[in-house]
Amino acid sequence: MRKLIPAIIFLLIMLTGAFITLLNADKIDSEPEPQIIKVTATAFNIYGHDPNGIDYGPGYVIISTESEIPLYSLLDIDIYGPCQAIAMSDKLAKDEVKLWYNAPSDIPLFGTQTTYVRIMGKGDTPCRLNE
Repeated sequence: MRKLIPAIIFLLIMLTGAFITLLNADKIDSEPEPQIIKVTATAFNIYGHDPNGIDYGPGYVIISTESEIPLYSLLDIDIYGPCQAIAMSDKLAKDEVKLWYNAPSDIPLFGTQTTYVRIMGKGDTPCRLNE
């Protein structure tokens, strides 16, 4: 009987560890919640390039140099959809973004709106979203 006590204790420890792992399984593999920031958005249609030579185009956003949004972050904007922070401007307020629109006629209709930005991932290089 004395020889079984260490084996029983070992089994109890293993079962407790497995139980705790199962309780926390949803936290182990889950992706972190995206950071959400309330911003003022304005449409623009100026053609240009970022410092890496990437053309501005649909899905590209200009953020403030003081923004909480890191440059090249992949974003999801409620009124715009998936996009990427492709450039920074010191002329924008901290919580202000400019959204690139293809049709100049849409810009006056858009005006300036308050919306929410979800930071889906922090990129380190520009990528083309619409290819």
